[in-house]
Formats: sequence, structure tokens, C-alpha cells
Amino acid sequence: MQRRTPNAFSKYIRPEYLLVGIEVLVINFIIIISIIYLNLYLRKRNFFYKKYIDAQLEEWITKAILDEPDKVEQGFEIPQKFSRILKNFIARQFVIDELLAVRKELTGAAAKNITVLYEQLELKKHSLKKMSSRKWHVKAKGIMELYIMDQNDTLIRIYKNTNSRSEFIRMEAQIGVIHMTGFDGLRFLDVVSYPITEWQQIKLLEQLRLSREDGQLAMHIPKWLRSKNDTVVVFTLKLADAYQQFSVHDDVVKTLDHPNNMVRIQAVKTLVRIANENTPQILADHYDKEEFANRLNILDALSKIGSENQAWFLIGLLDDESDVIKLKAGKAFAACFKYGMEALEERGRAKKGAYQKIYLHIKAELEK
Repeated sequence: MQRRTPNAFSKYIRPEYLLVGIEVLVINFIIIISIIYLNLYLRKRNFFYKKYIDAQLEEWITKAILDEPDKVEQGFEIPQKFSRILKNFIARQFVIDELLAVRKELTGAAAKNITVLYEQLELKKHSLKKMSSRKWHVKAKGIMELYIMDQNDTLIRIYKNTNSRSEFIRMEAQIGVIHMTGFDGLRFLDVVSYPITEWQQIKLLEQLRLSREDGQLAMHIPKWLRSKNDTVVVFTLKLADAYQQFSVHDDVVKTLDHPNNMVRIQAVKTLVRIANENTPQILADHYDKEEFANRLNILDALSKIGSENQAWFLIGLLDDESDVIKLKAGKAFAACFKYGMEALEERGRAKKGAYQKIYLHIKAELEK
């Protein structure tokens, strides 16, 4: 095989082009190294800058927590040097974030003192500026800052964002109005047209637990259960469940015929929590109308609230073609019928196969 000579190689890449390519690579390499170095330098500088601010802020926060309310109303003495520092965006946001973190952990007079400090440092105007931003993450941040610092005069502005197109903005706004007004803040359910996500429902319920009074919840639930927004209906059912609103039992029963499967599933769960003597039979009567998942849900419900009145209904399901249905029906039958286990044992002996396995499975669970 003939070896390739430099002259042959030069047919493809001229030496001067190769030199230019190497120079470009070296320049790019230098630029990349410079960017990395600059980034590390700026991070290091910001880190020590924040440490410096934190050292000064810590003394203030400690004083704010310990001072008497009447002294706080007169205001804190703010060093001129610190006022200049707050003109820097990074420093200002760092101070706001630190105050927010402390405010979340405090209650009573100490929490109010932190709010006074926030207002005296004129940080509220910066939060309001964020709230007017067109960037969703900036606007959501501004809303959070205002409600955590109990700026109740901004309630109307925050409420207007509870039906925002942006999921994150409306999430913060909905939490904000509840934070400020408790259960009365749920009035946004009257107008919200966008879905309330599962995660948002969890956060709203967590926020509501901080409120002591339910704000005449039972009076509003029937209206919310008729909402065209299916997620509002699901969330309302969770409210009735969490706060055991027995008076809305019949309104919840109506949602068993809702076209949305998720609504019906939650309705069954809620009815378990607010059940009366008629609930088990109502669920049994709805069984044949349901899809497979909610049939299982109903059988789980009957195992908790069923009575001997549903015994024959459950016995009939022991011959269902689905082994899962058989097992669920067997559990419910054993739970709500006084001699349920004996009847299952006898059936297992007579029919063997799946019936015997169901009996042994239920027996093993009861013995745990």
C-alpha cells in the first residue's frame, strides 16, 4: 500500500487553512476558559457579598424578634451604609428572601416585627413592581412576597390573578387570598375557569388548615358542586371530605351521576367520610352504572360503611368474572356481615378454586 505523502495530503487541506483552524480553536478555548473563570469569580464575589449582608441583617432580625411592639412601631434605626446596599438588586432580593424565610417561621408579635422591618426598608414597592411584570415567574414571586408579608391592602390586586392564564401566577394568587382571608378566600372558586391541578389542591388544603373557622363552608359547597369546571367540583368534594360537611350529603350524592369519572371517584370517597344510614345502599345502587375502577372504589367504601342490608348484593358479586371484584366483594362482605367469614369459609370448601383462595387471603389480612 502506497504511503500518503505530504503533497498528497495537501490536496485535501492546505497548510495555511490548517493553521487558521488551529488558531480559531485556540481562540475559542481561551474564550471558554475566560467565561468559566468570570462566572466562578462572579459567583464567589456574590457569595461573600451575601455573607456580608447576612451578617448585618442577622443583628437586625434578632432585634426585630425581641423588641416590644410599641418600640417597633417607632421604627428601626437603619444605617446609611445599609440603605446604599439595598440599591443593589442582588442585595435587595437577598434581604427580601431572608425576611420571607424568617417570617414563615414566626407568629404573633415577632412576625409583625418582621413585617414592619420589610415595610421600613421600602421593600414593598419592589414586590409591587414584580407583581406588575409580564414575566410569569417574576409576577408569581411578587405575589408571594406580598401575601407572606401580610400586605392586606394588595388583596384585591392579588385576587384578580386567581384566574390568570399562567398556572404558576394563579397558584400563588389562590394561595395568597386564602393566606390573607382564610376560608373566605375560596370565593375564587366562583369564577376560576382554568383547571386546579392535583398539586394545587394539596397546597390549598394545606393553607386552609392554618385557618380556624370554616367561613360557612357548607353554604357555598352546593354552588361549587354545580360548577362547570370539573376540577372545582373535585376540590369541593375534597373540602367536604376534609371538613366532614355532613349537611351537604345529598348534594354530594348528586355528583355520583357526574359525567367526569374523577368527580365520581372522589364523590364515593367523600361519601364515606360524611355517610349516613342511607349511603351504603346508595353506593350499591350506583355500582352497575360505574366503570371498573370506581366499582372497586365502591366496594372499598362498603367495606368501611356497609351493613347487612348489602349482604345479598355482595354475595352476588362473589360470582363475578373478575377475581379482583370477587376479592373486594369478599372483603366487604366479611366486614359488614356478622357471619361473613364463616360464610366465605363454607363457600370456599364447597366451590374450591378461587373462592378458597379469596377466603384464605382475607383471613390472612384480618390476622395481621
